[in-house]
Amino acid sequence: MDHSAAVSKMLQGATPLPALSSLPSTSNSAEASSSTDVAAPAYLEVDEELAIRSKNLSSTLQKLYLWEKKLYHEVKAEEKMRVVHERKCRKLKRLDERGAEPHKVDATRILIRSLSTKIRMAIQVVDKISVTINKIRDEELWPQLNQLIHGLTRMWKGMLECHHNQFQAIRQVRGLGPVGSGKKLSDDHLHATLQLERELLSWTSSFSSWVGAQKGYVRALNNWLVKCLLYEPEETPDGIAPFSPGRIGAPPVFVICNQWAQAMERVSEKEVIDAMRIFAMSVLHMWEQDKLEMQQRMMVNKDLERKFRNLDREDQKIQKEIQALDKKIVLASGDGNSLSVTGNIVYQSDTSNSSLQSSLQRIFEAMERFSADSLKAYEELIQRSEEETLAQAHDRVS
Repeated sequence: MDHSAAVSKMLQGATPLPALSSLPSTSNSAEASSSTDVAAPAYLEVDEELAIRSKNLSSTLQKLYLWEKKLYHEVKAEEKMRVVHERKCRKLKRLDERGAEPHKVDATRILIRSLSTKIRMAIQVVDKISVTINKIRDEELWPQLNQLIHGLTRMWKGMLECHHNQFQAIRQVRGLGPVGSGKKLSDDHLHATLQLERELLSWTSSFSSWVGAQKGYVRALNNWLVKCLLYEPEETPDGIAPFSPGRIGAPPVFVICNQWAQAMERVSEKEVIDAMRIFAMSVLHMWEQDKLEMQQRMMVNKDLERKFRNLDREDQKIQKEIQALDKKIVLASGDGNSLSVTGNIVYQSDTSNSSLQSSLQRIFEAMERFSADSLKAYEELIQRSEEETLAQAHDRVS
């Protein structure tokens, strides 16, 4: 799409980075344009390290990032010169009307002509940078993203098979009773309970971050691409039509990334996180019961008082970890599913009869469904990508 035509969006979306270009730059001379001496275009060297990097997705995104920063500077410089040009034109008109001295009128005219030349140069630079960005996007970024989508499809296929096997294996296990059954309140038991709770919290946090990173990546990519489109909402008898890059003839990368972002929003990890948290609540409940039993023993054995204080400190640490996790994970159901509220344990269900087997079974079953939904979304992306490729080839032939 035409970047130079979307300058207003671009000026809002660019982020400062070192400029990259072998093209002449007009941005450094914008300030000097207000005087009678208009500076010659400055030339910026191409970042040698970036130029020799192998073509991978990361370096391609970095390259686009740097080119867009240069485009940002060039567009802003052109706008500044245009403002100065308009101001000098108004000044020339006033001088003519007042019958000013010829040398003042001539000096202003010379400056206006110089500014007009600079503006034309700036427009040419912007156009060339836009062509470069479009070429990198369509010839480098799109094939790499397509390759990434195929790779993630293979990953989710493997994940689905793995979680299916885990689910079947845990269903067939015998001898896993309720959480905490047959326990003996010893130091080893207390340490194991505490360690299990921390591992469950870490597992939940890591899974949430992993999924969130994937969704955030796709969302950011799509949001950047949308800024490059000159899109006007289409009014229909049924209301405003949903945004569709394909409807306005955008290249495949716009179409697929838009569908990709929508698919990621539809696939929810909430069921998996809920299952993990229910298991964590079971263990947390057991930990609270252990603390209570230790407190009762302390009443008849004062030697246990130090051990109870240590347990109390560990409990405070766990509560802080849970609160940190609650802040990190935003559940679709709202705050009602939090493990804790300002440090006080909240039990949404009776977890005393929850078994290790049923808890793990619930987690792996949710994992299997999440993997299946993800795999389906990526398979649909590949199908849409193939359709876009065929349509593009057909358009070239016709």
